[in-house]
Amino acid sequence: MRLVTAPFPHLCGLAAAVRVEIDARVPTMGVFASGRMLVNPSFTARLSADDLVFVLAHELLHLALRTHDRARGSAALEFNYAHDYIINDMLRHALGTTTIPAGGLDMPGARAKSAEEIVLDMRRSSHFMSSRTQVWEGQIATVEQVLGAARQAPDGTMGDALDARRERELFPEDTADQAERGQAIRDLAMRGMVLAKAMGAMRGRGDGPGGTQQNVQARRGLYRTPWHVALQTWLEGAAPGERTFTRASRRGNDRTDVVMPGRKRYSWMLNVILDTSASMGDEIPLVLGAIADFCDVAGVDEIRVVQCDTVVTSDDILSPSGLAAYEISGYGGSDLTPALAALAEDGRVTAAVVITDGDISYPTEPVPYAVLWVLPKPSSTFQPPYGRVITLQPGDAS
Repeated sequence: MRLVTAPFPHLCGLAAAVRVEIDARVPTMGVFASGRMLVNPSFTARLSADDLVFVLAHELLHLALRTHDRARGSAALEFNYAHDYIINDMLRHALGTTTIPAGGLDMPGARAKSAEEIVLDMRRSSHFMSSRTQVWEGQIATVEQVLGAARQAPDGTMGDALDARRERELFPEDTADQAERGQAIRDLAMRGMVLAKAMGAMRGRGDGPGGTQQNVQARRGLYRTPWHVALQTWLEGAAPGERTFTRASRRGNDRTDVVMPGRKRYSWMLNVILDTSASMGDEIPLVLGAIADFCDVAGVDEIRVVQCDTVVTSDDILSPSGLAAYEISGYGGSDLTPALAALAEDGRVTAAVVITDGDISYPTEPVPYAVLWVLPKPSSTFQPPYGRVITLQPGDAS
């Protein structure tokens, strides 16, 4: 399990919380929403070390993607299989494998689809679409045959996202704390997904989770979209410290005929106002991760994050790395006036980044500090009378 967390560090919390039990009552491997993972000893004995890492990561991702909650109802097995296709395609690309181990379900390109789309494809093409009789080491069959067999099998015995009723049958002595363990796993799953997005590990729908801090650093300088450049330029301008020839500029490393002045570096704090209204949704982690990345370059030692929907819900000071698993609160209305006013009353504040979708209320009079408005998507109606606006889509920095 520790080997799984090397390529997928955002799964560390789940990996530590999962209870792995050797149990021949399951044909291969499966996981309950409570975090109990059942492993057939004969099945795992047939796997290589690399294949075992793949299969364990697959089961952890069922918890991370909340398969159990989303698969409730009459179409539970269909949804389980749909997530199997997505997860295996994600892992194929994240781990660089060419084939899915242990005869696992395989659908190239599934990571770019939603589970709902795949379920619809399965229903439309059930009589000829290829599948397998079980998630691991199954026989080749059509979707129609698989679903037909599921109707004859006891509830919760097919698939690897094992249901709560099955757990109560197998482990009646643990029924009392089953719900509590399930909630703890859901909390860890949420934090893991936030961490993955903040690290840039899961950009785009269905993209494979993976990547480490080293990978993020390696991307610097390789490709800069306009918003990257705009954000970097603004942070450089907002950073304290005048230019000095006693510290050579790193941007002048390629010059032999002139020495360019560098910047005196001071420890400083960047202020971030975070719009936590309900409309922000999944956009927050990507922006926080990018800002944390750039703060390393700009010499920012601490970040003050003021969360606000219609009131200030949180005012925290943390390091750039602390944004990786940061808890968001609010998700109410959209008025950033209290947060902007709170920073205006602090004489130490010289600049602030405001992360918002633009569908907000805010003071019309300029605040006494530099403002950078960062929007996940362009907004034709958001035209503040002060500050600079950038968006996260290429070509939209203004």
